[in-house]
Amino acid sequence: MKKSRKLIGTVLLLMSISYIGNAKTTNETGKNQNVKKINVPKNIKELNSQEYAQVLSNFQKKAEKYLETGDKIRLVDDYINDIENAKVSEKALEDNKKADMEVFGMVEVAIFMKNTFSDGAETKKLTAADYERIQKKFASTNKFKQLEGYVQIQPITQ
Repeated sequence: MKKSRKLIGTVLLLMSISYIGNAKTTNETGKNQNVKKINVPKNIKELNSQEYAQVLSNFQKKAEKYLETGDKIRLVDDYINDIENAKVSEKALEDNKKADMEVFGMVEVAIFMKNTFSDGAETKKLTAADYERIQKKFASTNKFKQLEGYVQIQPITQ
């Protein structure tokens, strides 16, 4: 009798927890709807000149490894995550403009020159659609809009 009571109590407890965990609410018409998560802005620290220089240096090392293997998708994703999404002061941007342009140029040449810039195994797997997708993703960044005139790409004719 005691075992069955404990078992029933445990089952009821689990059912109530799972019901609460579903987090449903009702709208004006009385229908249930799931509660949507809201995006809470992260507290991102604004980088100074030294910190931004370190971010650029670290990215440059990662980019060289990606270019050796030919993983241009991760190259663009990391560029967006590390550099595009970094909150940087105006002074830090001015102080590191040369390094910023070098990194930008490296990424731009790598994705727009396709197979001629990297011979890694991952490069050979990329299709024309993959290149088009990563080029659009890169071209939509704010850095691209700021620095697009910096590197003039001329396709190599053979």
